[in-house]
Amino acid sequence: KKAVPMNSQLKNPNFENQSFLKKYFIELKHIIRLAVPLIITQLGLSAIGFIDTVMAGHYSKAALAGAAVGASIFFPFILALNGVMMAVVPITAQLKGGKKEDKSAYVVKEALWIGLFFSAALFILLKNIDFLLNLMGLSEEVFHIVKQYLLGISTGLPAFASYMVLRSFAEGLGKTKPQMIISFITVAFNFCANNILIYGKFGFPELGGAGCGWASGLTSWVFLICILVFIFSDTECRKINIFSAISFPTLKGMGEVLKLGLPIGGTLFMECSIFACITLFIGVLGPVMVGGHQITLNYSGLVFAIPLSIGMSVTIRAGHAIGRRDPLAARFSCITGTSFAVILACFTLLFTRFAPHLIASFYTNEKDVVDVAVSLLQIAALYQISDAVMITSQSGLRGYKDANMTFALTFMAYWVITLPLGYLIGMTDYIVPAMGAKGFWLSLIVGLSVSGIFLSVRLYKLSKRYIRMYVSVNG
Repeated sequence: KKAVPMNSQLKNPNFENQSFLKKYFIELKHIIRLAVPLIITQLGLSAIGFIDTVMAGHYSKAALAGAAVGASIFFPFILALNGVMMAVVPITAQLKGGKKEDKSAYVVKEALWIGLFFSAALFILLKNIDFLLNLMGLSEEVFHIVKQYLLGISTGLPAFASYMVLRSFAEGLGKTKPQMIISFITVAFNFCANNILIYGKFGFPELGGAGCGWASGLTSWVFLICILVFIFSDTECRKINIFSAISFPTLKGMGEVLKLGLPIGGTLFMECSIFACITLFIGVLGPVMVGGHQITLNYSGLVFAIPLSIGMSVTIRAGHAIGRRDPLAARFSCITGTSFAVILACFTLLFTRFAPHLIASFYTNEKDVVDVAVSLLQIAALYQISDAVMITSQSGLRGYKDANMTFALTFMAYWVITLPLGYLIGMTDYIVPAMGAKGFWLSLIVGLSVSGIFLSVRLYKLSKRYIRMYVSVNG
């Protein structure tokens, strides 16, 4: 890339003369200001899955198993769609840093069209997924629950895709608090909808585990309504005027979003589909093992919201810095965010290791399911540090609009290392006696550690290259 003049806040005399620790806390303050609303937002999104798991678990084992299998099939695809839409964050952030926010309206419109196209394709796919369910050998009861769950949650696909585009636009501008408020509204709505549809209250049919899917589908439309209210009421968003005119998609515009969005979506799909594949493998071991695994998976998702939100803040901060031609500040944001995420991961690791019974008891009263969950939580605690390094490094790379290498490195870590190793030690006796779900969770520790190392090295080299490139014109 062509070198351009550098304009670094780290070169500011008042900033440069301060100690590293002082600089660190200044940057950390900015990251926390962005991250706290994002953490609450992510916890809100995870809470929807938590509510589904808890309510289905208290309804019956079959309902929990059906909701778990349905979620495992659906969420890799929805995360991939989410990832494509997340391309709007670094694009908008760099435009914001370069004081060109008005150009983001064009990007948002193209992304909305992409979201609608992907939603339609995904709805058709999930509508005709019987072949996969038949391969799993599910009982007739669980099979029916999974089908109805997928049908219900698919009704919210267009709304959720549109919400993610508009949310990414707002986050790219540095506006993260509205999502926090929206999460409060949607969690409350999801709880009420679950309670009504699972148990059949107020004249609605009793859908059991399938009610979780229908409640989530309805919640997606509430997400969209809330973000639209914010977009039309916020002064800066109104000034950019996204909806000033209806425009049809263009190959150039969609190509710009997809060039960055497809690798991001592919990376998220690989990460989530690993857990989906593990759930499918474990499915043959019975509903008790699946239930214990699902509890561990859901709790891990709640904990993961913390480093994920810090990583999203790093994407915004690094994107703004790159947009204003400030590579030193971009790298400093990445270092600060990663170290802070690791520190917090140490605390969540300790809590998970020493309170697994307390955690599992929140999800179900079934003792056999709790016992399985406790054994898996002890293992899951160990990968939280490498998970924090992995996601913050990945997020930092997104701030630089670097996604292709991230996709390749993640593929190697998960699909070349994690899944084959998990299958060998979890389902076969080739290396050790088959360990079941424990084998897969142990392989996740290895895969996430490898991924964290790969991505952090990539981020270090890329940030160094940007500094050399930008500094070259300054002598």
